Amino acid sequence: MNQQTVFQQLVRPWCDRLYGVAMRYTGRRETAEDWVQETLLRAWRDFDQLSEQIATYAWLLKIIDHVIADDVRKQKRRHQLAPVITTEDRILHTHQSAEPGPFEETLRQQDSEQLAAAVQALPEDYARVVMLRDMEGLSYRDVAEILAIPRGTVMSRLSRGRRLLAKTLLNKARQDGHTDSIRIHPGKER
Repeated sequence: MNQQTVFQQLVRPWCDRLYGVAMRYTGRRETAEDWVQETLLRAWRDFDQLSEQIATYAWLLKIIDHVIADDVRKQKRRHQLAPVITTEDRILHTHQSAEPGPFEETLRQQDSEQLAAAVQALPEDYARVVMLRDMEGLSYRDVAEILAIPRGTVMSRLSRGRRLLAKTLLNKARQDGHTDSIRIHPGKER
C-alpha cells in the first residue's frame, strides 16, 4: 500500500468532524472549507510526523487549530492581550465548577447557531480551549498538547472562557425574554 492510500484511509474518516470544528469557529461555509483544505495540505506535507496512527484525529485537530490561529491572526492582528473581564452577575458566582452551572444549563438550551456565534465572540485564546475541551470532548492533556500550552493554562482559560460564554448566553436569553426557562440550581458551599 502506498503512502497516499494510507494517508487517505487515515484522514478521510475525520474530514466531517474537522469541518464541524471549523464551522463552529467561523460559521461561514467557505472559510471552514478553506481551513479544512489547508489542514489536509499541511497534514499531507507533514505525514511522516504522525507517530501513532491511533492518534490521527488529535494530530489533525492540532493542525487545524494552527491553521485557524494563523488565519485569525492574519485577519485581526491583535496587539494586546484580551482584557480581564469581571462580572457582577451574581448567578455566575453561585456554583462550584464541578457541578452543572450557568454554562452547562445555557449550553443545553442553545441551538448550534447561537452557540457558534457566542463562541466566536470569545477572545481567541478562550474560544480555542472551550471548543476543544467542551465541544470536541478532549482531555485537558490533549488540549494542552494541541495548543502547546501548560495544562494549568488550559484549565484557567477554560474557566474564564466558560464564564464569558455563560455570561454571553445568559444575556442573550434575557434579551430574548427566555430567562424563565433557565433553571439553575445552586451548588453546595465548598
